[in-house]
Amino acid sequence: MLNKSTLGVAIAAALSFSVSAEQSIEHITVTTNKFEQSITDTLATVDVIDRIDIEKSNYRDLPSILSTIAGVDIVRNGGFGQNADVFVRGATAKYTLVLVDGVRVSDASSGSVSLTNIPVNSIERVEIVKGARAAIYGSDAVAGVINIITRQATNNTLSATLGTDSYENYQLAGGIVKDAITFNYNLGYENTDGYDVTGKDPSLAVTKDHDDDGYTNKNIGFNLAYQTENAGVFSLLSQYSEGQGEYDNAWGNDAYDFENYTAKLGWKKSSEIYTQSASVSTSQEENIQTGTAEQQVYSTERVEFEYSGLYTLTDTVDITGGVNFLNEDLSESSAKSSEEQRDNTALFVGVFYDDDTWLGNAVVRTDDYDFHGRANTYTTALGYRANKYVTLRLSHGTAFRAPSLINAFVTDSQWYAPNSDIKPEESVNNEFGVTIDTQWGRYDIAIFDNKIDNLITNEYDADTGKWVATNIDKVSMQGIELSAEFEGFGFQHNVNLSLLDAKDETTNDDLPRRPSEMFNYTLGKSWGDFDANLVMQYRSSRPSIYDRELAAYTVFNLSANYQVMDDLSFQARVENITDKDYFTAGTGFAANGELLGYNAAGRQFFVGASYQF
Repeated sequence: MLNKSTLGVAIAAALSFSVSAEQSIEHITVTTNKFEQSITDTLATVDVIDRIDIEKSNYRDLPSILSTIAGVDIVRNGGFGQNADVFVRGATAKYTLVLVDGVRVSDASSGSVSLTNIPVNSIERVEIVKGARAAIYGSDAVAGVINIITRQATNNTLSATLGTDSYENYQLAGGIVKDAITFNYNLGYENTDGYDVTGKDPSLAVTKDHDDDGYTNKNIGFNLAYQTENAGVFSLLSQYSEGQGEYDNAWGNDAYDFENYTAKLGWKKSSEIYTQSASVSTSQEENIQTGTAEQQVYSTERVEFEYSGLYTLTDTVDITGGVNFLNEDLSESSAKSSEEQRDNTALFVGVFYDDDTWLGNAVVRTDDYDFHGRANTYTTALGYRANKYVTLRLSHGTAFRAPSLINAFVTDSQWYAPNSDIKPEESVNNEFGVTIDTQWGRYDIAIFDNKIDNLITNEYDADTGKWVATNIDKVSMQGIELSAEFEGFGFQHNVNLSLLDAKDETTNDDLPRRPSEMFNYTLGKSWGDFDANLVMQYRSSRPSIYDRELAAYTVFNLSANYQVMDDLSFQARVENITDKDYFTAGTGFAANGELLGYNAAGRQFFVGASYQF
């Protein structure tokens, strides 16, 4: 359970910061419920990182961005291009739905997302909403949703960055507005020689894994919109990335090629009382494991259609509703199953109430997946504005994650057998929160309880000698998140603390790789044309999957920017200033019993320049 004294001190600290300067907090608008709302009105815990934040900190990859958010931890298998799993409030990666411009981008077999392959130069904004959101987004939105909105650059900007391990990154982004047409574009190239990502047993001979693990990413994207006089807005968005990465594997493939894309055609029309939108999208997430004669292909192709509407019934009541159709195709993957495609049809409807004092919403959704049957989910929330600064919220919701086709129908596998009776994983989420939004700063407290049942685990079947996906486990994740953003003593402060109790309900053991305490603190300062940010990140000790504890660690990162002239600026970033040696996931044991792991990058330097034209 959470330590009560620690919790009390944390709450007191979060609410007692001394502030010496007034700060006007931006009125942030988000699309958490699939239509634009003030971030406070969503009655959910929502974090937003926009392009200004990204450029101030000079982030080099998406996992680094996400790791600064309260309740979010990243388990890395190395540096650039290596696997990086996002844990939201203690739930593994497959329980968080990741979208690019509202389009699903996960591997449908494993549920994993290639976060490191989503280029930072393509990102305009990241919205992270925590809690059960399946009633709005469908399967996988168990712990939360991460929606990545692609670039909407207005100025043409050319950037170049060089860094440690022969790192190089070149970017070009811009936009054109002509009459009713808006066009934005982005393209980039990233390459690094990397470093050796796994710890080695010094008593063993040198092998092919004693090498640096490099990475390359080439990407391009655009956003086209056409505003008509009477028919609404038509839009076309697309993002494409391809490249290669290397990793360590003593017994098989040790490199991969990837080709990922999203494309979305949309339409939106608004009147005084009704807003309607429709979209059709397609996407591919393809990863080809290379390095030996037996290449393995992991490929997911999706086509999705959605129509939704927002109707203003009265000054206080809005009604939403819509229909969604999704097709998933795994036929290009090496792993074969007797069923390689499936469809899902969903209907949803919601009511949103706001009379300036009381807020409320209720959304219900029904999903009908081929082979797995119908899943019905809902989310409800109640809010109260105690005054113009303080808003209280209480929410309750359910969510699910549909089994993969591999779980149910795998064939011709040496290791796995199918289970056609596999059921969806289900969850129940409860949350209470308080937001204090003043001219001096913004503070938030969120207390959550998320339980996942029918957890899918591979169990060994003695009769077949293979592993079979089975619904047997149940886990619970409880915790509290404290966040504060304010200006004081001449500095900008962004601080958050997360306390987590994640348990296996069957064994009562702590879940592996989840730190019980996480702390992030960003200290920023501007001096005319120069600004700098210092970030401290702490993660407490946590169990590993190898029955050993992963040590606690603290790292510091520094970024700085200097505007030399109106069109030219210089940037710098130092990661892991103290050259801290740590890892977030184990790989096995050395002969002397020492736990080995995926090495974190040591101290790294990056310098760059940007020119606007």
